[in-house]
Amino acid sequence: MTQTKTNQKLDQDQTKKLTLLAIVFVGGGSSWFTSDKTPKEEMAARVVKQAVKDWKHLFKFKKNSLQPVHFYDISGFDGWSADYSGKVTELNSKKEAEFLETLKVVY
Repeated sequence: MTQTKTNQKLDQDQTKKLTLLAIVFVGGGSSWFTSDKTPKEEMAARVVKQAVKDWKHLFKFKKNSLQPVHFYDISGFDGWSADYSGKVTELNSKKEAEFLETLKVVY
């Protein structure tokens, strides 16, 4: 009976949708994209495209350069903030988001 309860809990955890934050830090700011439905690769491509669009007036982006996109789990967060040390926290509770991975996207 214990094994059945454990398996049920694992199944519930696997079906739980994550809300992901994809963020690119650029010089004086950042560009970001959040979703619970979009695949990571698509999120990474979209956020790099947006970062170039947002920041090209201040910075030069070389073609075929690698842009790091950092992913965090912000499931259940009611607003968030990020600092340049890579710390993403919920606004009210100051709970830190879990860092998942970094993908490098060719611009």
